[in-house]
Amino acid sequence: MDARAHEAQLLAPGVFFLEFGVGHAYLWDWGDGLTLVDTSLPGSAEVILAAIASIGRAPHDLTEIVLTHFHADHAGSAAELVARTGASVIAHTADAPVIRGQAPQPPPTLTEFERPLAAALFGDSTKLPGPPAPPVVVDREVQDGDTTAGGGTIVGVPGHTPGSIALFLPRLRVLFTGDTLASGDGAPVLGPFNVDRLSAIESIRKQARLEYDVACFGHGKPIVGAASRKVLAMVRSL
Repeated sequence: MDARAHEAQLLAPGVFFLEFGVGHAYLWDWGDGLTLVDTSLPGSAEVILAAIASIGRAPHDLTEIVLTHFHADHAGSAAELVARTGASVIAHTADAPVIRGQAPQPPPTLTEFERPLAAALFGDSTKLPGPPAPPVVVDREVQDGDTTAGGGTIVGVPGHTPGSIALFLPRLRVLFTGDTLASGDGAPVLGPFNVDRLSAIESIRKQARLEYDVACFGHGKPIVGAASRKVLAMVRSL
C-alpha cells in the first residue's frame, strides 16, 4: 500500500490528506474526535491507522467514517476500520444498501470517451465498477443538509452514484467532493464513470455555488487556494 498516506499532509487546520495510488482518504481532526472521509481500497486500514498515529491520535479517536459513495476504492477498508476503531459509518440513503451488501452496484453509463479508458484500466469495461467493497453496517443514513458529529454539512451530489455525497466544512472553507469531481494538472474536472452524467454535472454546479478555499478529491491532488472559483470556472465550460 502507498506509503505516502503515512505522511498525513496538512491542507487546512485539522484537515489532512492521505494520498493513495487509487482512492484518496482524508482525516479531519475537529477536537473531540476524528472524521475519516473515505477509506481507499481494501487493505488500506493499517496505513490509515498509521496516519492517525502520525497526527498524535489513537484508533479510538476515530468517531465517524463518511463514505462519499459505495465504490471499493472509497469504501474498501471501512469494515476493517470499524472493527479496529469502533467508528460509526455514515452514507447516503441511496447508497447504503450497496455498502451493506444488500443490493448490487448499479453500473456506470460510459461515454464513448470513457469506453477505451475503462478497458485500459479494468481490462473489461463490461465489468465496471469492479468487485464490491467488503460489506459494512451503515450506522447513519444521511441526506442533503444533514450534519456530522464534528459539524460538517452533507451535500447531496448524485450522479457518480445515486447516493454520492460531498462533505462541506464551512468554517474551515474545505469541501470533500468524493468522485463527482477529480483534478488534473491543478484544475478540477468532471469525474468519470458516472451512473448519470447529467446529474453529475448538476451536482458540480451545486458545489460551485459553495465557497471554499480547499477542494479534496478522491482522485487527483487537492486544490488549495481559491478552489471554489476554479470549480465555478470549470462549470462555465461544461
